[in-house]
Amino acid sequence: MAYEPGLHLIQGDADTAMLALPISGTAYTKGDVLELVDGIQTWAACTSSSNARTRKAVAQETVVSTAAEVKAILVTLSQVWVAEAANDAVVAHTGDRMAFTDSNTVNNSASDQTGATGCFQQLATSGPLTDKRIIGQFCGLYGNATV
Repeated sequence: MAYEPGLHLIQGDADTAMLALPISGTAYTKGDVLELVDGIQTWAACTSSSNARTRKAVAQETVVSTAAEVKAILVTLSQVWVAEAANDAVVAHTGDRMAFTDSNTVNNSASDQTGATGCFQQLATSGPLTDKRIIGQFCGLYGNATV
């Protein structure tokens, strides 16, 4: 199956309702991953330095930079997602925890990211390896980036 850029929920718990999340001054595309850093009032795009422990959500609509909110699914540990990967999707990366490359791509660099930036763990691949799609789950998510 061909997927749009970004992350897409393929298996979820019962609570996958969208929330209108406050944002500030940034355009987002459906499939972008956002995080809520402790003590900050608005959600922002995940980056390569995002912490596994921050709350995450995946945008379900495309919005312009003047938008005050974006509809998104709040990520839980029981959900399974298809993610766009930076490199070809290979079985050898199964089990690896990965940092984000940017808000819609995980960095499958062939090594397990053991530090706090290991936000997404590969469970399997999806489609041809050159489609760069992996199946996995988010790590952490308990909302305290300083622990």
